[in-house]
Parts: sequence; C-alpha cells; structure tokens
Amino acid sequence: MTHRGGTADCILLGDVLPLDAANSQADAVAIADGRILFASRRDDVMQLRGNSTRIHDFGASTIIPGFNDTHAHSDSLGLKTIRPSLQGARSIKDVLDRIRALVAGTPQGEWVVTMPIGEPPYYWEADKSLAEGRLPDRHDLDSVAPDHPVYITSPSGFWGEPPCFMILNSLGLKLNGIDRTTKPRVDGVEILLDASGEPTGIIVERNYMRMAEPDLLPATPRFRLEDRIEGLRRSLPMYHEKGTTSVYEGHGCAPDVVASFRELWERKELSLRSGLVLSPAWLGTSEAEYAMRHWMPWARGQGFGDEMLKISGVFVGYGGNLQFNDLLRKNMGDIGWGGGLPNVNSPADYEEICMLAAKYDLRLHTLASDKLHEVVPILERVARHYPIGQRRWVIEHISKASPRDLQAIKAMGVAVTLIPAHYLWKVARPFADLDEQQLDLLSPAKALVELGVPVSAATDAVPNDPLFCMWTMIARKDRRTGRVMGPGGSVSNETALRLLTVNGSWLTFEEDRKGPLLPGYYADLAVLSGNPLTATTEGLLDISCTATMVGGRWVYGAPS
Repeated sequence: MTHRGGTADCILLGDVLPLDAANSQADAVAIADGRILFASRRDDVMQLRGNSTRIHDFGASTIIPGFNDTHAHSDSLGLKTIRPSLQGARSIKDVLDRIRALVAGTPQGEWVVTMPIGEPPYYWEADKSLAEGRLPDRHDLDSVAPDHPVYITSPSGFWGEPPCFMILNSLGLKLNGIDRTTKPRVDGVEILLDASGEPTGIIVERNYMRMAEPDLLPATPRFRLEDRIEGLRRSLPMYHEKGTTSVYEGHGCAPDVVASFRELWERKELSLRSGLVLSPAWLGTSEAEYAMRHWMPWARGQGFGDEMLKISGVFVGYGGNLQFNDLLRKNMGDIGWGGGLPNVNSPADYEEICMLAAKYDLRLHTLASDKLHEVVPILERVARHYPIGQRRWVIEHISKASPRDLQAIKAMGVAVTLIPAHYLWKVARPFADLDEQQLDLLSPAKALVELGVPVSAATDAVPNDPLFCMWTMIARKDRRTGRVMGPGGSVSNETALRLLTVNGSWLTFEEDRKGPLLPGYYADLAVLSGNPLTATTEGLLDISCTATMVGGRWVYGAPS
C-alpha cells in the first residue's frame, strides 16, 4: 500500500483492518482532509506526523472501514421515538396509567396517539404480552379518556411479525366512522366485535404491508414532514453508535422522505452518507412512463448528488396485494412507518415498467422475497434488450433461491442486497420445510459470493446493528427454535464483514473512493471493542462500537 504523502491531521493507533483486496494488516492509519493518507505499520505511518497531528491510541481495539448498511430504513428508526412509548407496560393498568398521564397534558378533543403495546423494537405477540392475557379494549380506554380520541398504533409487520394490533377508544372509532356495520375493504384486516356485535376497538392486521390504517382510519393523525425531518435527525446517532457511516435505501424513498434527507443535507446536518432510490407516486404504466420521461431525468444513470447525498434510480415492486393500489389512490403520501410508497404491480405491469425504466436509463431496484423465480425471467427478457448489469440494476430482499436463478443473476450482471436477519433469524418459520440444499440457499450470501455477483448485506433495522447481521450470516439460527437454517450457507467472518462494509460502495458508483482504508478513500471508519475477523461466532455479539468517524470527523465516541 503506497501512501499519498503529506502531513496527517490525525493518526489512529490500533488493530487496523483496511479490508483491501490484498487483505493488508496494519496497526496505524493516517488521515488528512477527510481522506485516508496511509494505513500500515506504526513506524511507517508515524513518519506522516506533523506538529499539529493528533494521535489517538485505541490500544487493542480494532479499526475497520465504516459499516455501509445497504437496506437500512434509516429514516424510520428515529421516527419511532416521535410518539409516546408504552415500553415497560406489563398490564392493562400500566397502559391506562400511561394514557391517563398523556390525556392530562392534551387539550380536550385532541388525539392521544402512542406507540404499540409490547416491547420494542419487535413488539412480538402484543396480545399475549400483558398480565391479563388480553389487550385493552375501547371501554378500558374510555375509562381514562372519555373526551379524547385515543389511538394505540400497530407496528408494521415488517418490524415484527403479523398479526399486529391497533386499538381505539369509542371516540376514536366514531371519528373514523367505525361501527357494527363497518367492513374492511381489503383482505387480512379484521375489526374485532364483542358478543353483541359492537366493535371492541381492536383492529387486527394480518398483512405484512400496512393496510388497515389507510383502509379504515382516515381520521387518525399521520406523520407530518416536520416529524419525518426530526425522525431522521434522531436516527443519525442511532446508526453512528453502531459504526455505520453510509446507508443505501434501495427499497425506495417517498417524496417526504427524500425531502427530509434533502433538508438535513442542506443544513449540513446529514452526517451519514446516504444513497437514495426514488419510490414513485404513480399508478399504472402510463403514469409511470410520463414520470420517467418528464420528471426523472436527473435520477438516470449514476444519478445526482455529492459525497453525502446521492439519488439514483427507481424502486419497482413485484406482485403484492393489488387492493393496495385502491388505497393509494386515496392518499398517495400516506406511507406510515415505511420509507417508500408500497409499489404493487401485476406481473404484466411489472414487466412493462421494467422495460420503461430500461428505456429511460433508470436503474431499477426490486424486492424479490420468495418470488425470485418469477422476477428473474422477467429481468432476463429486459436484459436481452438493455445492458441492465452495466447499469447496476439491483435485486433486494432475496429469501429462497435456486441455483438456476442465481446463475441467471450472475449472467445478467445485476447486483444483490441481502437481509439475512429477516429470513434466517426473525421470520425463518415459513422456510422450515425446505430441504437442506434449499436452506443453504436461503438468503444465499455464500453462493452469490462464490459466483462473483456484486452482493452486499443490510440490517433492515431489525435491529440496525451490523454486527448482529454479521452473526446472522454466520450462525443462521432461527430465533424460535435455534435451528441452523442451512449450515452449508454459512459464510466466513471475512466475507460477512466485507458484505457489510466495503461491498456496498458499488451501489453508489463509489468503489474508487469509499470502502477500504486505502490512500485517497474517504476516512469513514469504526472503532470496535474486538476483532470481528478472529471472534467466535457467538463472540461477535459481545463486540460493540466505541467510536465512529465520517470524512475524518468523529460522529460518535470522539476520543478526548
């Protein structure tokens, strides 16, 4: 490794893992003007010391390239702190005490809205989490809030696992027009009734996609743009304390989310390098072509932006519940906790939109989940006409896969981002009946790396800890049973770490300046309490981030 020369602004001492192609070893790294000068042996690096160079000795700690979370939902984590929490409530009485206190500080007639019942971040089995073995109903809530509409929100199925529950008091039901005759217009939603046929105030959501609220609750408060800006501001330190220096939101970002990032970027508050993909507010292929042709030229090709905020391409969803399109027509901006507009398309519409995206040079991102076998043939047909691999199209959120589909991905040259914790740990149950060979290809990091496919891994904010995600890729343990979900799919510590750090720069066309700790690259790094390459699988869970730097500036745990 050859250094750039010059004098260092600061020199960091510790166990340095540059994660370059040569797997270099180092025990010091020099930084100047927000870039890496040199990472090598301490004696060599110290030659770059000047009179004003700051020396930070991290002892036995390990210094690695900053984590690049390539499906982070970085806007939503802080958003979850905007509303009052019910965390720690163990009984209906505890819940009511919290509601009573909120009512006391809220003008009569105004909404009282809280976070869900259960323990964050997942809110597993909220209906069984309280001492009484049931959820509070509208009568319980009426007893402490007769003159305020109350709404206890539901977590998205993507946070935890359906069924999820939302609860309203009598005034809340009335303001939303819900009575004994009300019927949901979408599948997977149920209004619970009591013995006399009246609503109990509890609404059950069995969909992963949030559908009950836009269908049944037009009067409940929604997040404002100001909430989303503040939520993103609160999210930044939550990611930095995990060692994350970059995020890539390939799931698509709705207009208000893009506006939130732009606002913090303009104020120079955006300390997390952010790559965004657009989540389109269109319905149907004719609207899609109009938007691509007239409104999205700046998002074509490599996109537009600077070293802190880049926008490129468009997210297009495959399949899904087509009923959601009817809900979208009512309020295109109603995205709830999500960062993007749910994008629901029939296979035929999906293929047509893919062809349009290719025609207008908009790099496409798509979420495959368990439909990879349906998505791949469509993309292959697009690839016969357009160089989608050269344009760096991306398939995200792959669960199960076949060797044929993975070979096709390699042949097309498209990239993949994986969400290992979602399929291997959080919701492994639907895949329990797959045979061992199929399980080895569940969230198939190892197979993709061996094929040479550009692949990265991401947390999906479940949780937002890359070291936990790293553990998931190696251990592959179902949280319920402890079963190893395909031991043949386990990757090495090094592979897992690369997928979570240096590999993601390919998605933002920054592989020549972001990722490994090489001369001239961004000085984005994390200081860890232990070495993730030598840690045992379970030992990874004991490692924590103690400091994080972005562009040569400490954003978390700044040393004195």
